[in-house]
Amino acid sequence: MSFTKIFLIIIGISLGVSLAACGRIRQDQSAADVGLNLDMTIEPAQAAVGPSRLIFSLTDAQGQLIDDAQLKVEGNMTHAGMVPVFAQAEPGQAGRYTVPFEWTMSGDWVVTVEVTLADGQQFSQQIPVAVP
Repeated sequence: MSFTKIFLIIIGISLGVSLAACGRIRQDQSAADVGLNLDMTIEPAQAAVGPSRLIFSLTDAQGQLIDDAQLKVEGNMTHAGMVPVFAQAEPGQAGRYTVPFEWTMSGDWVVTVEVTLADGQQFSQQIPVAVP
């Protein structure tokens, strides 16, 4: 076997191991699993390429607003090869959290919201979005 082939095999194995180590290993709960409701609206109402705002409403099972949570948002296109968009919510008021967000391309997206409550409890939710 040539030196080039051996070198490429070693690089391939190293890259595979490195990428596997970077993946998140965690068991996520959904909003329903923790007895909460998380709803999202987009401003402007129709998602379009460019800047927008994602507005999340967080309530408990009785409809009471939850103001003291932290929300992290990750937007990914449903096809491979696109760079994700990351954003953080501004502090919540009246159970509403505003997130400045940039749709970088038209197509099908999945918005993943990771919520951390004041007591440290965490959950995540995925929301599909079509950007024309």
